[in-house]
This record gives sequence, structure tokens and C-alpha cells, in this order.
Amino acid sequence: MPAKLKSDDQRHIVIRPLAYVREALIKQYAALRDFPIIPCNLCGSQPGSQRQAVKRMLQQWDDVYPGRVDNIVSSLGKVTASHLLDRELFDFHNLIPGAD
Repeated sequence: MPAKLKSDDQRHIVIRPLAYVREALIKQYAALRDFPIIPCNLCGSQPGSQRQAVKRMLQQWDDVYPGRVDNIVSSLGKVTASHLLDRELFDFHNLIPGAD
């Protein structure tokens, strides 16, 4: 999900001001400013959730391949419709060499 997104029903704008800030940096800043940490049991924070599994996978990638996660995030900002598999987004059927 991008840092700013219109809801599916088009009525709301979701703004995520810290979308590009690593969680570890947010934790450091919160500790430095002595912000209270409020426990949350929403959004996949439960043990065994896919969100937690993906978090562990990204941490492993960071440990073994430094910079990989940053490269993936950067690549999400450079998406080309013809490089995806969405037939509604790009007309592969009528693709002609040399034509724009």
C-alpha cells in the first residue's frame, strides 16, 4: 500500500506518513522521545499470522542480503504496466513490435 491511497469506495484518503521509515528507526525515535507504546492486537499482530511471517522473512533478507528490502521497496515505485500480468491493465493481446 502506498503512503497515500484513495479508498476503494473513493470516499477517503488513507495517509501513512511513516510508510518509508523502517520500523527499527521508529522504535529508536519512540524510545528517545519516551513515547508510550500502546499494545495492539489488530492487523496481524497475533502469533502465527502471515504478517509476522513476512516480517521475519524481510528481517532474514536484511541480515543475509543487506539492501535487498530497500531495493524491493524502490522497485515498487518504478512499476511498468507491461511488466505485470494484469490483462486489464495492459493489452497484451494487441501488442505490436515497434508500436507505442
